[in-house]
Amino acid sequence: MEQRIGILGGTFNPIHNAHLKMALDFSETLHFDKVLIIPTRIPPHKRAADMASTEDRLEMCRLAARSSPVFQVSDLEIRRSGPSYTSDTLEFLSGENPEARFYFLTGADMFLTIQDWRRPEKIFELATICAAPREKSDIFILQNHANRLKLQYGSLFQYEILDIPLMPVSSTEIRRRTRSGEPIDPFVPKQVADYIRKRRLYQ
Repeated sequence: MEQRIGILGGTFNPIHNAHLKMALDFSETLHFDKVLIIPTRIPPHKRAADMASTEDRLEMCRLAARSSPVFQVSDLEIRRSGPSYTSDTLEFLSGENPEARFYFLTGADMFLTIQDWRRPEKIFELATICAAPREKSDIFILQNHANRLKLQYGSLFQYEILDIPLMPVSSTEIRRRTRSGEPIDPFVPKQVADYIRKRRLYQ
């Protein structure tokens, strides 16, 4: 029986409730069997001043994944040496799960540039692209872009647009609030908020 697997990749610095809500909304709409949360690997020499370590970002993802049985965390990109490319990740996962159908979950900003990523044809071949708007007005913009990609790539490009705006929260804002001593509990799972405080991240 074909498995339906959502792929949620990102820096997750930190992972937050908007990431999780988007994944759950797509999962409920498209009936995923599971959602793989895959934090990207960032070489130590490229780490920004407010970038949590690979270990901390991975652990925060694991803590956040406890919020739903549909979530699983993969360290696939963290274990891989060199840059993390979505096309490579999808190739590996499809090789490991040849009967599965993959859905790559993305926000509006990433969706609007996905044609410029490395090997976009391979990404479109291996996964349906699922885009979520930041606000209601984004849906029209996303649909227009999807129409252009459909003209360019034909049946290779399959997509879904979620008709539910994302929560107004970002990792940048969470880091800013942490530095200024403002509460972050409304924006991240409790276990993640506790971990950030315990580890004194983003101070």
